[in-house]
Amino acid sequence: MSFDSLLKLIPAYVSDLLSLLSSPKAFFAGRDLNDRKILVQALLFLFNSTLIAYVLRVPVLGEAEAYWQAAIVTVVLYTPTAVVLGAVAFVCCRLVGGQGGLPGHVTIFSYIAGISVLILALAQLVAKGIVKLRLPNQFALYQDYMRRLFGDLGGLDDPRFADLAASQELLIAVLVLVLGLLLIGAWLIWAWRAFGDWNQLAAPRSAAALALFLLAGYPVSVALGYAQAAAGVSLF
Repeated sequence: MSFDSLLKLIPAYVSDLLSLLSSPKAFFAGRDLNDRKILVQALLFLFNSTLIAYVLRVPVLGEAEAYWQAAIVTVVLYTPTAVVLGAVAFVCCRLVGGQGGLPGHVTIFSYIAGISVLILALAQLVAKGIVKLRLPNQFALYQDYMRRLFGDLGGLDDPRFADLAASQELLIAVLVLVLGLLLIGAWLIWAWRAFGDWNQLAAPRSAAALALFLLAGYPVSVALGYAQAAAGVSLF
């Protein structure tokens, strides 16, 4: 692919991003989700989103995080995870009477995940940026502390964390991350109706499919967290 071709992808990505955010229902209604070309476009959208998320992570990487480790998480791990979760959505919709094909479910979820990874990256940029700028001496402990906090690993009473844990900056960082997670949840719920339309499901059945998805998708998300930890990168 030539450099000119790559440049042409930028306005297409921005156009899809704005259209998707303004109305997921209308965005997917105008696409043939049975078309494999649309699936490729969705995966490309997700890939571009993860690249942007990687760039957003770079300014706030901890000392223990190498650039290649962050790339593994944001570029390599998220795409297959989105495909797996798209397959989970397919099974959940089928269980409540849905008739949509597997490629369409992967397409929809890839677009949804593309937005989600941007929200998380922005929340992380703000949260870690606050600590890095205001508490540069404690920032080296941030990744380990947040991994213990959100991973429920214990050890938060370690005296090394005393100044960091007592700081207003950490409280703000945690609130920003929680807000980011709430926004991702709200985005998923809002965009989920696209699955209902694709499967011709009434609202109650679509909601039931979403509930099943949240239960079934949790282990996949936990597995992603373990993969991130193995790569030496903290999600938060």
